[in-house]
Amino acid sequence: MTGFPLKIAAIYAVFSLLWITGSDQVVAMLFPESETTLQTYKGWFFVIFTSAMLYLLLRQEYRRHQRAEETLDKQQAALDRLDQAVSQSPVTVLVADLEGRIEYVNDAFESMSGYSREEALGKTPAIFQSGKTPQSVYEELWSTLRSGQLWEGELLNQRKDGQSYWVHARISPVRNKAGEISHFLAIEEDITLRKAQENQIIHQANYDSLTELPNRFLAMDRMSQSINTAIRNEQTVVLMFIDLDDFKRINDTLGHDVGDQLITLAASRVRDTVRQTDTVARYGGDEFLVILTDLDEPDDATRVAEKVLNTLASPFHIEGRELSLTASIGMSVFPEDGQDPYELLRNADAAMFGAKDEGGGTYEFYSAAINEAAMERMEVEQKLRHALANQELSLNYHPLVDVRSGKIGGAEVLLRWNNPELGRVPPDRFIPLAEATGLIIPIGEWVIHTACAQLRAWQDQGLDEFRLSINVSPRQFRDIGLLPAIERALAENGLSGSQLELEVTEGLLVRNQAETRKILTKLRALGIQIALDDFGTGYSSLSYLKSFPFDSLKIDRSFINDLLEQPQDQALVNATVTMAMGLGLKTVGEGVETEGQLAYLRDQGVHAVQGFFFTPPLPADEFERFFNEYQTRAANG
Repeated sequence: MTGFPLKIAAIYAVFSLLWITGSDQVVAMLFPESETTLQTYKGWFFVIFTSAMLYLLLRQEYRRHQRAEETLDKQQAALDRLDQAVSQSPVTVLVADLEGRIEYVNDAFESMSGYSREEALGKTPAIFQSGKTPQSVYEELWSTLRSGQLWEGELLNQRKDGQSYWVHARISPVRNKAGEISHFLAIEEDITLRKAQENQIIHQANYDSLTELPNRFLAMDRMSQSINTAIRNEQTVVLMFIDLDDFKRINDTLGHDVGDQLITLAASRVRDTVRQTDTVARYGGDEFLVILTDLDEPDDATRVAEKVLNTLASPFHIEGRELSLTASIGMSVFPEDGQDPYELLRNADAAMFGAKDEGGGTYEFYSAAINEAAMERMEVEQKLRHALANQELSLNYHPLVDVRSGKIGGAEVLLRWNNPELGRVPPDRFIPLAEATGLIIPIGEWVIHTACAQLRAWQDQGLDEFRLSINVSPRQFRDIGLLPAIERALAENGLSGSQLELEVTEGLLVRNQAETRKILTKLRALGIQIALDDFGTGYSSLSYLKSFPFDSLKIDRSFINDLLEQPQDQALVNATVTMAMGLGLKTVGEGVETEGQLAYLRDQGVHAVQGFFFTPPLPADEFERFFNEYQTRAANG
């Protein structure tokens, strides 16, 4: 309004000067009368003219002012509408200064973040960072804004209550009239639900809806990644193609509901069989893929294949029915059998059909060389399954010699297998296979009964105070039939438990210690002695010796072999004997082959020894002759 008075004053001053200067001549020309009348006319004319001019100017200014007020009212109304729109907007609006301090937030910010306006003002957006958005994203955000450009992207934020939520953010710099950046404006939309839906769509596109396993598309992608990793690390990848034998028959007979349940249970078993780093996928129907990574050599896959076959062979219980299932497995190896996922898949599929041609329930390698070794292993397994029925198994006995008296106080029972086609199969070749396939259960029961019958026969011949030591494998130990089998063998042969000793390995003690302790306690209640075999080679721990009811420790032959040459072996043997004495346990030295080893163990206080220094393991009749001759020599000094 300061311009209006100045304008009026200026117009008035100009008009007054003009009037003073030329008013006499103008009036005289218009009114040629007396001087007095002339002055009157001049005054009235001045008053009327200036009044008219003032009126016109005032009216013009009033109208301009009125238009300005109307414009301001419209602008204020627009601002009010904008404020309401921003305040009530469903998306978050946030204004911050150049340091990131928040100067304005709308209502949606409060409901989205859980922070009130008062809590947010003056703070930085760090208050709702979840720590789950990569730091590189924030670095890119600030770099873009400080360069004067718009940044747009997704952020994983955190509400006040700690819950995470996704936002799609558009953040832009705000410039003042001088063109300088003065603030930052952020508009954010909560996209948590959309992200969940996207993840669900991605999951549905990559995972099987029935088993929740990766589908064939994701499996092929993971196969590509595994191949790339194997190339960098110079490792082997094996692709297993698993097909459930005769599944269609089960599906057609019992219906698709039962078939779906069977597929789900089979998938779960296969998944539990392999490592977490391996991939189990459903290829389709009754077919599965397993990608085995980080393998040092392809033959490692044979053990996995055998575990898969065994776990699938166990009965399935569905809706009151017991269903049996077998599978055929084909395997291809990278890089020998293919350079890309689809070539490996094709070859594994071909190998799987080869397994089906063999009658199913087996596995085949695509590689001829590896397949030959695998077939040999399968042949051994197949013949081992009939070894018991064909009476191909036998027992050898290895004497346990008392160090002080020099007499034989017992013998370790050792299993032997002589096949007409394979010949004498080494124990380290067939016993692990028996353990893996579960054949160790019936074979182990046969060993217990046969050994007890032989001990009864020797006792009838006058061999008293003699104990047999029988090895029990971890799988055999966990079998619920072990205790009843031992009790039957003792009862049928009229033996007491004190005439038996069971040898267990340290690996048995690691898993399910409470159940292991319970079983060992029951065995001890029968009078059976418990020996810890191969001590020092596995999970040796003093706590195990304190926690479990052992009677003796067997020092592994690996410490005896170089006992006289290696001070470290001497130290380990000495420490073991000292510890055993402190715990009230007897010690047995395995693998004694020389007089010097025997003398050293005798000096250290070892109670008993066994080894080729005395004799190799012998069949029952040969052992009986050796026993009588040895005992006679020992008695005669």
